[in-house]
Amino acid sequence: MQHFSPEQVKQTLFSTIDSLAANREYYLMNPLSDFTRTKKISFNQTMIFPMIAGSDNVSTELLSFFGEDKMPFPSAMIQRRNQVKPEAFRELFTRFTKQFPVLKTFNGYQLVACDGSRLNLPYNPSDPDSFIQCISGRKGINQMHLNSLYDLLNDLFLDVELQGIRQMNEKGAFTGFLDKNVQSDRKRIYIADRGYASYNIFAHAIHNGQLFLIRVPEAFAKAICTSRKNWLEDPCDDREVLVHIGRTRTKKNLQMDNYHYIPSRGHYDFLEVGSDDTDELKLRVVKFPLTDDSYEYIVTNLPVYGFSLSAIKELYGLRWNHETAFRHLKYAGNMVHLHSLKKNLLLQEIYGKLTLYNFTALITATVNNAQTVTDKYTYVINHTQAQKACVRFLKGIIKDIIGLVKKFLVPVRPGRRFERNLRRQSADPLTYR
Repeated sequence: MQHFSPEQVKQTLFSTIDSLAANREYYLMNPLSDFTRTKKISFNQTMIFPMIAGSDNVSTELLSFFGEDKMPFPSAMIQRRNQVKPEAFRELFTRFTKQFPVLKTFNGYQLVACDGSRLNLPYNPSDPDSFIQCISGRKGINQMHLNSLYDLLNDLFLDVELQGIRQMNEKGAFTGFLDKNVQSDRKRIYIADRGYASYNIFAHAIHNGQLFLIRVPEAFAKAICTSRKNWLEDPCDDREVLVHIGRTRTKKNLQMDNYHYIPSRGHYDFLEVGSDDTDELKLRVVKFPLTDDSYEYIVTNLPVYGFSLSAIKELYGLRWNHETAFRHLKYAGNMVHLHSLKKNLLLQEIYGKLTLYNFTALITATVNNAQTVTDKYTYVINHTQAQKACVRFLKGIIKDIIGLVKKFLVPVRPGRRFERNLRRQSADPLTYR
């Protein structure tokens, strides 16, 4: 049961913005002069506008936000946004989200997925961090990589790290998240796909006292313990193994069971290059079938007594919620429609859209009995329509947000599969400055 109402969610957002304004020296470019005089656009409106700006040009979005009588010129909004640091929008995103309790857990554990997604940016060859030339002789593109932690059961983005496409490092971002949350008092299980299969990530989780569940490639799983006879040959397998990690190939180290040498170019943050020391990782390797001729391999440190094979399969299946969240963030949340070209203003929009996503998720969490079950389908809240309704709720146009959200439901169709068609995409820029 939720412990807050839509009005409380809205007021929490506004009070968080007010708290940022009270610490102007950290979040304004020129704290002695910026936002000191009364003008058409307040600090509160400057923070809200990048969140709710949709797929129209700046002038049309300003008209929708301010109304006919109070509408400022686009240049005025750009000037105001230039006075605010991107850190203010990041702090709004993180501080706002942390003020709400974790409502849904799995046996008392918060399920947190780590994954990344590319963001297409407006064409800007002068930005070396995001500009890449994919095909020789053709126009290049600009991209940024969004690394994120996502609460699978509560539909909330918890933390993000933005990297230029040339500095993309998903594994490094994950280890950073694990180190950052070492002091968290919440019991968490970190879930990730096979792109994060790494002894360094396993070590960061184990040394920080975190639980994890990571899908790994078949070759990776079978290489963990080549000395054991019939290792992972059964269709269903669940085994615990002690792995030794080292940086040298001395006779003493090579005689250890399941010894894995990390070369100098490999990342392992708990052993210095050339050190004779070793590290131990207690891992659990799980194998289960997907079809008659394909299998899934999972590496985890979840205890056997509390997490059976069926629980492991259920937990990993929930990871797909993160992919759905990325789709809603980009398209329902209008992250593909950008109104900026400058890097600082782009960051404002990205953090703003993340805040709007979490605002919508918290609003929908207040809707009781929204799920409807019929003989054919189970119907749940339509996130796209809910996000559009929440934009109008922020503007003050809608009063009964719960009643409106309940009107838009979509059927859940489990087991549906579609061929994945990869195609080149670009941003849909609405750039002014």
